[in-house]
Amino acid sequence: MLSSLTAAYLALSLVVIPPTEIRPDQVDHVALPCAQAGASADDADTAGALNQQLGTKMRGYMNPYNTSCARAVVETVQRSGLNERAAAIALATVIVESSIANLDGGLGDSVGLFQQRASWGSFAQRTDPVWATGRFLAVMRQFFPGDSWNNVAIGDVAAAIQRPAAKYRHRYGVEADDAVKIAAELWVHDGEWPLSSTENRGH
Repeated sequence: MLSSLTAAYLALSLVVIPPTEIRPDQVDHVALPCAQAGASADDADTAGALNQQLGTKMRGYMNPYNTSCARAVVETVQRSGLNERAAAIALATVIVESSIANLDGGLGDSVGLFQQRASWGSFAQRTDPVWATGRFLAVMRQFFPGDSWNNVAIGDVAAAIQRPAAKYRHRYGVEADDAVKIAAELWVHDGEWPLSSTENRGH
């Protein structure tokens, strides 16, 4: 009998491809909006603060746009009832896969923040940051039942979901510390949600 993990992999019909490792200044595809109203003044301020904190791929490359995308991811995680660690896992993934840009293309049929393949959903779904993040979290919980992802290294969880070739697995771990910093910066603690991508989309 197939294990639940093996069955989950087969059900998703995923094809192993390397992380795209798109540099923030070399995006070849159209970056679709992450917030219906566009990036906000808060996103601009947060981008400036993050550029001083980050140490790897995104240092100096955070801007209002990709900060609005990171905010959409973090808010979706928070609204799902998961914790900051879950947000960091999702952010480490989108840093590696798209430089936190909601791309209309990628390797093969990959699109969106997470560069999800066509087997994950429609183009419209995969380029909706809220839907794409929710789908990522659903797969994470399927692969790591009982919230066991809390006890696994951030990079290892991301790699298990994205399934890169072995030589690329380390890239998610490289971005883990910065992902934690971005999640902490964007996490809402006072219960007062700003007008954002999730609210604008009616989710």
